[in-house]
Amino acid sequence: MTTNHHVPRHGRGFTLVELMLGMAIGLAVVVLALGLLGVQLQDTRRQLTDLRLTHDLQTIAELISRDLARAGHGMPAGTAATGSPDPVIALPPDGSSVSFDYAVAGGAEATTGRFGYRLRRGVIEMAFGDGSWQALSDASSMRVMRLEFVPDSRRADLQAFCSRRCDAAATSGAGAGVGTCPYQLQRRVRIRLRAQAVTGSSADSGAPREAEIDARVRNDAVVGGCPA
Repeated sequence: MTTNHHVPRHGRGFTLVELMLGMAIGLAVVVLALGLLGVQLQDTRRQLTDLRLTHDLQTIAELISRDLARAGHGMPAGTAATGSPDPVIALPPDGSSVSFDYAVAGGAEATTGRFGYRLRRGVIEMAFGDGSWQALSDASSMRVMRLEFVPDSRRADLQAFCSRRCDAAATSGAGAGVGTCPYQLQRRVRIRLRAQAVTGSSADSGAPREAEIDARVRNDAVVGGCPA
């Protein structure tokens, strides 16, 4: 006599369809988690790139500011060129570059050198006293889009120190700097930078970053002179 044993449904395990459905759901969850991880890693990489770019821009701006603050150091007063409003700092009309002079100690006596900064093909270049140029920014990590110098000069009248009266109108004329009443030139230059990170992917480049700093020229220039 044959006896049929009926196994309860809850004790028979999973069917093939149920196993495949569970595997599909688990795979979808894994794919979704990996996608979220990839997005998070990309955001983290972009934030690190932005932080590095901001830090590099600020460092370059501070370096230019400290160097520009030395303009006129160790140079005699009253050395303005003919028609020049500033004896040691030269700025083009568009303010895209700057050049300046100061004395550099070398050997027995100091020598005057011309230094400067300019933007060329997305790279900031620095001029040394011997006239050579060297890249200051790294072209492989950033592309500089703007380098701007905005001057802010103030004049302090020194006519009271002259024994003879001089023509005050000549101080602000076209030929200021030569044969004019003496004045003290106080200078401040605002430095503005704008750059974008250079990465292997355009998605990781991020938005352009800016840096701005004021450079106070410590050596006030004395322009002009008292009448003989």
